[in-house]
Amino acid sequence: MLKKVSAIKVRQNLGQVMNEVALKSDEYIVERAGKPLVAIIPIEKYLSMKRERDEFFRMYEELQTEATGGDEESIDKDVEEAVSAAGR
Repeated sequence: MLKKVSAIKVRQNLGQVMNEVALKSDEYIVERAGKPLVAIIPIEKYLSMKRERDEFFRMYEELQTEATGGDEESIDKDVEEAVSAAGR
């Protein structure tokens, strides 16, 4: 469950917030003066997002290498395919 909480509340209840994130997969948006600053998410979700991002950039670099000498329209199409394959 996504929850919004102030930075002060997180400081006062960090242990509880960590337990809820780790054990119940809750997610928190931490706000200061009503403005979102950071998110606290389960480590599994973070690692999954990191893997997806790394794979996207690996595919992008591969496409750049293969695209040397290609026309701009062909390169744009390849980039769009890489973005779709990365789940974006």
